[in-house]
Order: sequence, then C-alpha cells, then structure tokens
Amino acid sequence: MKTKPFYLILFPLLAIGLALSFPVQIHLLYQVPLDDLSKLFSMLTPLNLLTMGCLIIASALTMTMSKWVYKVIPILLFVLFTNNAIVGFYGTDYTMAQVAVSFILFGLSLRPFYKAEIKAVILNPRFRWWNTPTRYEMQKSLQISSDLFDIYSESLNISSSGIFAKIKEKELLASISLDDIINLKIVDGSDITLKAKVVRINSGHKHQPDGFGLEIIKDENHKNIYLPWFKENTAEVQVTA
Repeated sequence: MKTKPFYLILFPLLAIGLALSFPVQIHLLYQVPLDDLSKLFSMLTPLNLLTMGCLIIASALTMTMSKWVYKVIPILLFVLFTNNAIVGFYGTDYTMAQVAVSFILFGLSLRPFYKAEIKAVILNPRFRWWNTPTRYEMQKSLQISSDLFDIYSESLNISSSGIFAKIKEKELLASISLDDIINLKIVDGSDITLKAKVVRINSGHKHQPDGFGLEIIKDENHKNIYLPWFKENTAEVQVTA
C-alpha cells in the first residue's frame, strides 16, 4: 500500500465539518445570516465553542499524525457528551434521542483510531509506508561490515534514503538487531562509503529474499556523494512496485 489510510484523510474532514456545523445549525434554526459572524458566534454557548475547539484540535493532530490525538480524544468525548446532555435535558431544538444517537455515532466514528494499523502509524513514523521514497530495482555489489562481520552482498532495490541488501547467511541475520549501525560500501567503479542503520530484517519470507533494509545516515557523504550517484544511476531504472 502506497497511500495513507483513508480514515486518516476522512476523519480530519469529518471533525472540521462537525465544528462548522455549530454555526450552521444556528443559521438554520434561527435564520441568522451566515455572513453575520458576530451574531452567529454570540449565540453559541461556551460549551459549544469548547466542543468546536476540541474538534478542530483533533482534526489538526490527525492531519499531522501527532500521538497527542490520543490525549485529546477522551477530552473531546467528555466535552461532546456534556454538551449533548445539556442540549438534550434543557434545550428545545433537539430531543434526547437525537442527541444521544449523534453522540453514539460520533463515538463509533472514533473506533478506527484504536485499530492496530492506525495506531501503529500514528505512534511510530517508521510504519508510515506512504512516506517511503520510491524504490528502484538495482543490483549493485555491496560490502557490509561492522565490528562483528565483513561480508559482500548485493542490493535488491535502492532509494534516495536506503538500500535493501540480500543476505544469505542465516546466522548473520539472526545476530543483527534493528537500529544497529553498520558500514556500507557500494562497489561501483568509484566506491561509495556510507554509514547506515538497520531498519528492517527479512528472514524466511516466501516472496522476498532474506536480507535487511538499511537507512543511510544523512551525513555529508549521503548528501554530497550518494545522492548525485543515486540520481545518475536511477535516471532510466524501473520502479519497484
């Protein structure tokens, strides 16, 4: 999947729409002109305004993929529940059944936030696959080394920020941990020496070879040596699906 989960696009729009619905309801119920903003907002209660503010904040936090959205959601639900309860008990424009159903439906609309996939991408930027740079199918000889090993390998694909290296040695894969820093040399005429971090380990996958994904550390070598080489070598290379 190359795109952001649809829910994370839909919910910010839903929250903004609900926030805007408060002055729209004033307009529909009391025929206050939409361009008379001062009168529209003067008829909103402090609790209405607080609910609108919570909705806008939740929308902004979702759009920016901030983990703080999980702090705001309980507050938003409490404020909305209080607002709807007051409207149901003391208001004359909506029945208790109407405000109860609207609250339940909104509560259900928040459930996807707690699905494993959605929660993972919000809490861990590493899982935001739609931000992954385009990968190119390129087979280049690699020398990979650390204090514990020194091996030659080959790339499966390459992007502007990383490389997937094929590794046949099962024991080596088992000894590698995520976030390990290794030395990476691309053997291609003028050798390019880089530092890289292990961000993915693949072992025993039916459709992909064993190996690990390396994120190139963005130092001067990455900027001044690797990126020009990458641009030149990928000018006419097939993109990996």
